[in-house]
Amino acid sequence: MMRYIKLYFKYAKLSIMSKLSYKSNTIIGILAFLFTEITSILTLFVIVSQVPSLEGWNMYQIGLLYGITNLAIGIDHFFTDKLWNVAYFEVRSGAMDSLFLRPLPVLFQTIACEIQLEALGEILTAIFLIVFCASNLTLMVNFANVLLLLIGIICASLLISSFKIIIASMAFAFKRTGPFLQIIYNFANYSKYPLTIFPKIIRFAFTFLIPLGLCIFYPVSNLFEPLNLGINIYLLMVIIILLSIIVFILSIFIWAHFAKKYESTGS
Repeated sequence: MMRYIKLYFKYAKLSIMSKLSYKSNTIIGILAFLFTEITSILTLFVIVSQVPSLEGWNMYQIGLLYGITNLAIGIDHFFTDKLWNVAYFEVRSGAMDSLFLRPLPVLFQTIACEIQLEALGEILTAIFLIVFCASNLTLMVNFANVLLLLIGIICASLLISSFKIIIASMAFAFKRTGPFLQIIYNFANYSKYPLTIFPKIIRFAFTFLIPLGLCIFYPVSNLFEPLNLGINIYLLMVIIILLSIIVFILSIFIWAHFAKKYESTGS
């Protein structure tokens, strides 16, 4: 395990050094993400400000949920952005050949070889939105609620990465799964909004099938008023952790299964 940790940091260092060798491109990329996120947030506030509340959620509550979800997405983006290239280009082009020839797990190399600094724009914007909205709300802040929220953010990032691994791995068999990954990613964006505004089937999907709502919506809701789920808050933490770990382990097995089908295209 320590060997892989050391290797990961070496890979990450090389990735960061590579990107910083073109500082202007990196800065422009970060600013571009920053501008995109700010534009999305301003659009959200303009729309939400036209109604007094949305299913009982006011503008700042929705903003807090939006920011926390974006933070989880930004963390995933920072660490696993390379999976997009696998889903779109690298299997079709044969660029994965070198990874299969090295005496290291291909998935480990794929994730470790690129740190996406552009995601800092996404993360910084999310943190600013969280602080701004939280300062305009009366929140139930205690150890259990904060711990639940932190666990939710980390597990949501892990779930997003897991689904990316699953979809990207299918490219080994089908050569290109990027569009399908984009569809899943776009669908996941709905978790930025209160689950209560969606039909029951969508709420079910975000709670059990793509459980980002379980990781984000319920912990955020708990900051406003105690959850009434019929279970202890610490039990909810255990459920979120176990579910995210199970999905992650499943994604590794699926990756290993499809990796056996890899054939270099050479084109």
